[in-house]
Order: sequence, then C-alpha cells, then structure tokens
Amino acid sequence: MKPLIAITCGEIHNQVEPWSPLTHGQSYTYITSIINAGGTPFLVPLVEEETVLRQLYNLADGILFAGGNDPHPSLYNQQPYVETIDTSPLRDRVEMKLIHWALEDRKPSLGICRGMQLFNIARGGTLYQDIPTDLPEMSDHNSSTKRQSLVDIAHALRIKEDTQLHALLGLTTIGTNTHHHQALHQLGKGIIPTAWSEDGLIEAIEIERQKFAIGVQSHPESLESTVEPGWQKLFRGLVLATQ
Repeated sequence: MKPLIAITCGEIHNQVEPWSPLTHGQSYTYITSIINAGGTPFLVPLVEEETVLRQLYNLADGILFAGGNDPHPSLYNQQPYVETIDTSPLRDRVEMKLIHWALEDRKPSLGICRGMQLFNIARGGTLYQDIPTDLPEMSDHNSSTKRQSLVDIAHALRIKEDTQLHALLGLTTIGTNTHHHQALHQLGKGIIPTAWSEDGLIEAIEIERQKFAIGVQSHPESLESTVEPGWQKLFRGLVLATQ
C-alpha cells in the first residue's frame, strides 16, 4: 500500500453559475506531485464536524497543506488591510485544527504558500499582510501571478545548509516561482527559517522537533514535473517520512 497523503481543499466559486453551491477542491498539480512522489493523494473537504474531520485526519499518513486564500488576520490578532480581501474563515478553522493535530502527533506535513504561513501562525507567529505596503523596498513577490504563469522562474532561493530542505534537495540554491503578497513576519515558537529570496524574505521553514514539517512560500508543485525537477525531492521526502 502506498502512503495516503491528505491534501487540504479550498472554496471554489462557479463563475459561470454563481448561484450554484461552493465547491471544495484543489489544483491537480498538488495531486500529481504526490502521485509522482509515490504517494496516494486524497482531498479533505472543508468539514467542521470534528468527528468527521478527525476520521479523515486519522486516515492520512501525511498531510499537504495547500496554497490559496490569505489567512484571516484575526488568527494573529490583527485587523485586515484593504489588500487582505481573499479570506476563508471556514478554511482557516478546518486547517488550523488539522495543523494542531499534526504537530501534536508529529505527523509528516508539508505547507505550501498559505500552508507555510499557517504553520507560523499556529506557533504564535505573524505575517506581513501585504508586502508592497509593509515592505515597499522588496521586489514584486506576485510577479508570476501577474505573468499568469505557473512555471515562471522568478527568482533563486538561497537554502541554508544543515537543514531538512538542504538535506532533501542537496542544493544551496534553486529556482522557483512567486505567487504571494504576504510573508512571514514575527516567527512562531520553534519555526526555523531555511531559505530566502534574493531580497531577504523568508521562503522556507521547518519546525523543530518534528519528523517532517517543512513549509515553502512558493509553488513547487507547479514546477517539479516541468522546469525545475529539483523540487521533486521535496514531495518524495514527505512521502518517505510517512514510512
């Protein structure tokens, strides 16, 4: 049996039929990355009934916390900026439960973009709500979105040696895309930065005393089978950590 890897869902609005119910779903790229890494993916719907959510959690050998909405600033005791408009309180509640359970159980977990930010928030950290507002001297970290490209190599990350990410990838630099307007600010308890963009923003983390708890700010699931195969080892690492 291949390891079962849960992937968190987002809320998707049907723009053709806006009257129809919300869909719980996720990009195929996350699913493909887990399959390529030797795992069996399944999607976790946004259910708040704790016994149901717990049963789904218990099925998972590992969890991938996917990208998507901005975490609501109330999670880290701030008021929303005008730029913080794409939030999902339901998704926040579901994913924060899953993260706390996973960290308590030391269940292998990977956080991508929003997922990395939630790792930091779960440990008491905060975010820069909008990079252009809070850090106007920084480069454009939403440039891949503006180019409407999932495979845009926008910058090279500098990876710290003697970290889980370095051990997995075997690299000190790697190219990646950039699709975010928020970033880690104050670090939560046990959050260790492991990679940075050229302008100094934190682009990857790990959580101390966890078997596998890695977060990356970019979207390597869109790159690992195309322009930057070096990222394949990240997803393989998640699957192997469950065995």
